Amino acid sequence: MTIEQPWFIGSWIGVLERPEAVDEAVDRNDEYAGVALLALVLNHPEPGVVLPRIKEALASPSAQTRANALQSVGHYARLHRSIDDEVMKRLRRALGDRTPLHRFQVRGYAFNAASDVGMFVRRREIPRWLRRRFAGPRRRSGSPVGSPASHIHLPR
Repeated sequence: MTIEQPWFIGSWIGVLERPEAVDEAVDRNDEYAGVALLALVLNHPEPGVVLPRIKEALASPSAQTRANALQSVGHYARLHRSIDDEVMKRLRRALGDRTPLHRFQVRGYAFNAASDVGMFVRRREIPRWLRRRFAGPRRRSGSPVGSPASHIHLPR
């Protein structure tokens, strides 16, 4: 796949028809593999296509690809309202990743992803360590479950 402006997410829209292009970009350590992954995560409706590629990118030797994969975790949580155990393990590991990336560290991207997971995934579906550190919306005490005050309705 030839990309004229690889930094522009719209240039990677072809990954929707051919998701393996993300795998190929990650495997060859393409500096814009993370952008390809973001294009896929934001536009492909099938979690089964997206999630394995997020996992692969989280293990990349490239700090930029890992950072983009962490951004993808946040978008995935927001769009699908779920996350799997393997991604959670990798996210927890990334929270300690002090690899410098521009003026930041990869763990800053992990912090944002964990915050998104805490916000958008149901509390009972996320591990306790994440609920403690990155608490999302809670029901007000005294409000019965199912009442308007018991939860926040997020648009789909």
